[in-house]
Amino acid sequence: MTLSVVYPIGGLTQSAMVQAQRTFEKAAQSIATGLIADLNPADRYVASGLDTSIRSARQAIENAQSGYNFTATADSALAGISENLQRIRELSIQASNGIYSDSQVSAMQEEINQNIDQIKQTLGNATFNGKQTLNVVNPDNPDAAPVVDFMVGENSTSVISYDPNIVLGDMNFDVSTPDAAAQTIAQVDEMLGDIGSKRGEIGALQTSFEGAINQQSSNILSLSSSLSGIQDTDYITAITELKKSQFTMEVMAKVMKAAMNADRYVLDLLQ
Repeated sequence: MTLSVVYPIGGLTQSAMVQAQRTFEKAAQSIATGLIADLNPADRYVASGLDTSIRSARQAIENAQSGYNFTATADSALAGISENLQRIRELSIQASNGIYSDSQVSAMQEEINQNIDQIKQTLGNATFNGKQTLNVVNPDNPDAAPVVDFMVGENSTSVISYDPNIVLGDMNFDVSTPDAAAQTIAQVDEMLGDIGSKRGEIGALQTSFEGAINQQSSNILSLSSSLSGIQDTDYITAITELKKSQFTMEVMAKVMKAAMNADRYVLDLLQ
């Protein structure tokens, strides 16, 4: 006949130990990750939607910043071209003065030609990510470039559009005679006016890009706060649960050890 000692408390102790272990693991995970370990399905669904909105807003900020940088490249080029045109205007006024010799006027014309080359070089280099930020429309280049769109929100209704085209006359500036110099001055003044208008348009767009960045940044803060309230760990609660479960496991381990010792003691007496 086989003798055994049965302690009803053993099953209960083991069950409590398992439950305490699970609680300990969840609390430890929450503390380590900063996220609640077992979100309910409804909260998980809401959290997923908030996360999608946050990521979309971050991308919208990147798009708006790209738009700002794109137009800033164009504006910088236009500022350089304005300086070249201002110098051409000064030389045209100087050439109109009758005291200069033909060779001196030729030197002025040569400097004007150099400024024209610099303008063309500036326009050619006014690129962002390999894309031209300015397209001069004139008789030599009658085709307009397509408008560039920047999506600055979570959907296609939040778009800021930039037109890279600017209409400028030809740059065949001539100061060989007073009449030619006067015509050059008139051409330059018209171009400076067109460039000023284009820079004003760019400035307004940059204000819009900045507004979009600020708006999306505010959205991210609000959405992140909501997401945090749903899924972030309550550290006080998690630490309390961790310590309680740890204490329970220690107590249950002692109870189980005592039960095992008692079992062996009784068997020793029966031998």
